[in-house]
Amino acid sequence: MDVLKLINIKSSIIRLRALNNGQLAVVDEYTAMRVIDTKYFRILDGFKSNVVHTNLLERQTAISADGFYCISIVPGSDKAAVFDVTNKKLLYRVGHHKGEIESVGIDPQGRYCVTGGQDGKVFVWGLQTGLLVFTMPHHSDFVTSIAFSQNGQWIATGSYDRTINVMNLSTMKQHVKLSGHSSVVISILFLSGLRLLSAERDGALVIWDLHYGRIFKRLPKLGDEITSVCLSSDKRFAFVATRLGYVALYDLHNFELLRQRYLKIQETITSIAFIGEKFALAIGTKEGNIHFYSLFGKESEYQDLIKNQHFRTLYSLVDDNPILIYSKVYEEAESYWARYVQTAKRYLEEGEKLKAKELLEPFIGIASKTSFIQQLLRDYEQYALFLTYAQEKRYALAYAFVKQYPSFIDSDPYRKMELTWKKYFLKAQEIIMAQNGEELARQILAPFRGIPEKTTLIQAMYNDRRIYEYFKKVIASRNFVKFIELTKMYTFLKEFSEYDDVMTYIDKLYIKTHKEFKSGDYVNAKKGCEILIFFPDYSQEAREILEVIKIKNLFNEALLADNFISAFSYLSAYPLLYDMPEAKKLELKWNKVVDKALSSVVNGDPLELRNIFANYLSINAKFAAIASVFSQCYAIQLDRKIGQHVSPSELEKGIRNYISMFGIDETILELFDVFKGHYATKTDLNMLKQGSLNAWTPAMIISDITAKKP
Repeated sequence: MDVLKLINIKSSIIRLRALNNGQLAVVDEYTAMRVIDTKYFRILDGFKSNVVHTNLLERQTAISADGFYCISIVPGSDKAAVFDVTNKKLLYRVGHHKGEIESVGIDPQGRYCVTGGQDGKVFVWGLQTGLLVFTMPHHSDFVTSIAFSQNGQWIATGSYDRTINVMNLSTMKQHVKLSGHSSVVISILFLSGLRLLSAERDGALVIWDLHYGRIFKRLPKLGDEITSVCLSSDKRFAFVATRLGYVALYDLHNFELLRQRYLKIQETITSIAFIGEKFALAIGTKEGNIHFYSLFGKESEYQDLIKNQHFRTLYSLVDDNPILIYSKVYEEAESYWARYVQTAKRYLEEGEKLKAKELLEPFIGIASKTSFIQQLLRDYEQYALFLTYAQEKRYALAYAFVKQYPSFIDSDPYRKMELTWKKYFLKAQEIIMAQNGEELARQILAPFRGIPEKTTLIQAMYNDRRIYEYFKKVIASRNFVKFIELTKMYTFLKEFSEYDDVMTYIDKLYIKTHKEFKSGDYVNAKKGCEILIFFPDYSQEAREILEVIKIKNLFNEALLADNFISAFSYLSAYPLLYDMPEAKKLELKWNKVVDKALSSVVNGDPLELRNIFANYLSINAKFAAIASVFSQCYAIQLDRKIGQHVSPSELEKGIRNYISMFGIDETILELFDVFKGHYATKTDLNMLKQGSLNAWTPAMIISDITAKKP
């Protein structure tokens, strides 16, 4: 790693946020936001506020992906302040929690801001209106983390109660509640493929499978308090910062902790962010410093090391920075190593030991290579004798040498011996089934007597030749059920080449089926899975893929038939469909409609909204999402009518109508408090008939919330 830049802003850093344009947003303890150009490391823009933080927790502020909005809790109150960064002004304050706000968030699409309270409640507000849109399922303790998926479709909240709630914003329904942490959940990040990474304060990290609502993998635990987590752009690596000032590196493909102390600074880390264009990491600290590290370093220098055969230096850099293992430079170095080893073996087979040693010398001293080189050179001291045994067909002695000197396995004489064995064994298999064929078979295989691994096969062929013959017929007929049964009953069959051939075919079929499935070739993927389900190592995954294919086919059939009611119903029931291009296209169209509706909601015109949502008013799966927009529209109507001082009876009718459609929420409670401040009323809201977002239907749309319902 190379240090690119160190910037000090003289105030403790609360949060870092990599923006969509590649710049970095920084919020400090005084809620002053700065935007830094990550190419030249210049401060481009920013704003200041009068909100002062005493706890340096990154969950107390959030910045929109485009950098246009910032939300910050207001310490000591039940409010969060939302700022327009471009125009450097306060837009509004949101809250209504019973107690202070503990965490905030902004969705990537710039539609919603979220507040999580010490009361365990989570409120989602319209970013353009400041009105309550809906509430998330409550937690039983402080809400300590809020996260959105990259496309803004999913929202997750974590808490001191050690649980995570996840909701699908396309349907406004709770997707799943996750339990499995042993302490407070302080960070949540969405991964690809309906997976979620969460971190608890005490150092534990968990990957969740959202499709099944269960733990997918527990990652190795850190021995320090976690303060911040971020992901590389491709979600391959997780960087985990701790209070002691180090950053751990995880590989999320192999689920390994690559380095516990990947980076170490002598400061308290408060927030980190990955900068994709530079493959760099920004580290913010309590001391007000922002450290920028290039994670791959200077690749041109690495190329020079390879060119000049300075492999020891290059591999020492890899030891210091394990992320280089995944770089093109490392791949090139490993390619050189593989070619050098093959050439060195050829030299050794020709008796040119000095040439081989000289060729491999640049790799001597590299821990991962030195022991191999030493073993190779030692083994080949006996190569001449091994070659003599092989050429004289003294196979028992030759195979014994291979066992003693494993380097010979990759030699040409060994490969020739194995080919000879297979040829003889295949011929013996054919002959032994003929009348009086046993003795002739023994003669053919005589050169391989005394070789333990071959003797087992020869003896099994003699003792169980009928079973073996049946086994071959089963393979020829592709009866994989019987194949598995036979290999369980007669384990010696696993020693035969036919078994190896089948398992090699199955391994290749698994890889091929996965590629077909990922590319959308479901017809062939289905055929592959129908074979793989018979093999224990692949059975469960094959069944899961078959189920997914079935669901995706139903979804595609609905689309082809223009049956959008069923299509959206499938999307609602099976979140895995959201990865399909067809589903993404469908949701993109829906999201554009929602964006248009949210822009129009400030007009307070339900009929305008009905026209915008016209194509979706028959789709049950979208009713709750549509209802959340209409609730804002009617709230705006009520607020304006209160300002216009319309009659108390008309206002009360509007409040009753609102509650009958959407239930009692924070918005109507606030409006009712304003109403009671102006007019006397005996109405008890809790005694009224209450609706909900999930019970709302388009039939409830009225043009005026204070009018008599049709």
